[in-house]
Amino acid sequence: MPKYVFYYFPVKALGESVRLLLAYGGEDFEDNRVTPDKWPEFKPKTPFGQMPVLEIDGKQYTQSVALSRYLGKKNGLAGDDLLQDLEIDQNVDFVGDLRAKGALVHYETDEQVKEKKFEESSKNVFPVLLEKLDELIKKNNGHIAAGKLTWGDFVFAGMLDYLKVMLRMPDLEDKYPSIKQVVDAVYSLPKVKAYADAAPKTEFYRAMSKIVFYYFPEKALGESIRMLLAYGGNQFEDIRITDDDWPEFKPKTPFGFMPVLEIDGKQLTQSVAISRYLGKKYGLGGDDIDQDFEIDQNIDFLHDLRSKAAVIHYEFDEQLKDKKFEEASKNVFPQLLEKLDGIIKKNNGHIAAGKLTWGDFVFAGMLDYLKVMLRMPDLEDKYPSFKKVVEAVYSLPKVKAYADAAPKTEY
Repeated sequence: MPKYVFYYFPVKALGESVRLLLAYGGEDFEDNRVTPDKWPEFKPKTPFGQMPVLEIDGKQYTQSVALSRYLGKKNGLAGDDLLQDLEIDQNVDFVGDLRAKGALVHYETDEQVKEKKFEESSKNVFPVLLEKLDELIKKNNGHIAAGKLTWGDFVFAGMLDYLKVMLRMPDLEDKYPSIKQVVDAVYSLPKVKAYADAAPKTEFYRAMSKIVFYYFPEKALGESIRMLLAYGGNQFEDIRITDDDWPEFKPKTPFGFMPVLEIDGKQLTQSVAISRYLGKKYGLGGDDIDQDFEIDQNIDFLHDLRSKAAVIHYEFDEQLKDKKFEEASKNVFPQLLEKLDGIIKKNNGHIAAGKLTWGDFVFAGMLDYLKVMLRMPDLEDKYPSFKKVVEAVYSLPKVKAYADAAPKTEY
């Protein structure tokens, strides 16, 4: 039996789903709750300078969703097929989008800006996303996806208290009773209940026929999907929604976001979830569950970098934007880019698993977007390993043919 040691802060937040899944699987695990004063000492010992970290027989793994997906599959809490797995990924990523939008406000350091952002989000952002979430759970019989208990329910149940704090909605379950159904489904499980009662209290495949892809007329978060479809030899209608047309199209999407991939009339969303699905379908996944986890982990890390850059790039206060950029370009971006460089070198010019995977498509498709947000047009010159990943993808004949014929965009 493997030895499990789990490291996270003494809160639920992004770590509780892993604890709940370990408990559900009947695993004995050492639950190390790292206090803020101990974190600076422990941080350099982690793979990416972040928690949670799950140590399995001495080897460290990280990224909360990737860990939850792995444990869910290990314990029979995944989908019945690839499409159900995509649905779980899609809906968990949507919950992550809600969390990210809450965090964007909650962790704003300028109090005046914070309150302005909260007022705007609580009026025009949070209600729309919560209604979507409520519909989603009702559609799935009180679950996050697939109409049954999956690892996605554990992610949501473990994160709920954190969401309530960030959204400033302590009565969230009263307003949306469907949310309570998910939580009850998880915490009523005997082994999970036993863990929760004893834990420290804290606050907080089928063939594709007609394929239509919708995204803005840029690469950013949509290009990996276009390239994967091209790699797979699929004919697809590439509809590029302009800013003028977006308000009319937005209500027709599952969550009010793009990209959207429509397969035989069924809409699927969330860029990473779709890329993972297409990657596995076209033989670009890992050779086993451990390699699949490594790809998920490293792509999640890439998106951590993107998210940190996006918080600054989309800041509307220009003075605050420049101040944040100056700080991040000195103390945040260099460390993350060095980590990314190390990952690619370790994997022989790839994002993970030492070979071409769907993760390389995500990175290659997003690189121009990163260069704009990081204000580093010479990123490949400073980190030649990045160019290796891009070349590995764009040199593929079908991908090259697509890219040569595609409309040219800045990012």
